[in-house]
Amino acid sequence: MKKMHLKKKKNIKIIILPILLCFLFLIINVFVKNIKMSGNEKFIKKLLQKSNYHLVDDNETNYFANLFNINLKDPISIIDKVFAYEKNDSTQAFAYIQNNLVTNPRVYIYSTHPNEKYLGDKLTEYELDNTVVLASIILQEKLNELGIETLVEESSVTNYLINNKLDFVDSYQATRNFLNEKLGIYEFDLIIDLHRDSVSKQTTSKINEKNYAQIMFVQNVNYKENVALANKLNNILVDKYPTISRGIYNKYIDNFNQDLNNNVLLIELGSDNNTIDEVINSVDALAYSIKELLK
Repeated sequence: MKKMHLKKKKNIKIIILPILLCFLFLIINVFVKNIKMSGNEKFIKKLLQKSNYHLVDDNETNYFANLFNINLKDPISIIDKVFAYEKNDSTQAFAYIQNNLVTNPRVYIYSTHPNEKYLGDKLTEYELDNTVVLASIILQEKLNELGIETLVEESSVTNYLINNKLDFVDSYQATRNFLNEKLGIYEFDLIIDLHRDSVSKQTTSKINEKNYAQIMFVQNVNYKENVALANKLNNILVDKYPTISRGIYNKYIDNFNQDLNNNVLLIELGSDNNTIDEVINSVDALAYSIKELLK
């Protein structure tokens, strides 16, 4: 009888234990889901600002957050979102013959985020997608035509990140390495990190019946020489193309490699709202302005 009683008691324990575990799991699950991480909107906006999406106002912040289904009042929602890079970096898998013609470059162009695309049909004369890399090559061709030798970076940011086991947020480490290598060889009058912005508002300007992708400079205010250079180029642009500029966006975090040289500018050439044709029009405007800047 005693053995039967013990066996019965043991069976009850075996049944109760899974029930307790399930109950504990439900309590923890409910508790975690109801954690409120309020009051951290400023922190999340700063976090988003670390990406290439330069947050000019709250509307643009909300656009970015909505795009990725991030609730700024519930920062835990950002945990499931992965800011990754594409491993298929076709935009930089090219050996651009124009670079072989450059012997004494005055301008150096690279793109920290080379996969940023524009709208519009693919240009048949190029084998690249409508990205900032394509815009860099067109700008190089235009500057070379104007007598300003220009070098476009051919190394792949994505390959650098993969080979060094880095994430997308470390992209500036890649271009920092590229820039340091080039500075060991050349002395540039102008260095451009070319980007394409991502904003909710329209960034198209109509000048003399032609549509242009608007241009914005992003500068760290701590590097005064770089900011002065950005202001000078911006003034030249505005003088010839009054509404083409979105101005200079001053940032107090991130150096954008501007600590390496006084001539480094980060230029947002249009946004995801612009077509490649509008970008090409702006490339012409930018090239002529650069010529005036360097003459």
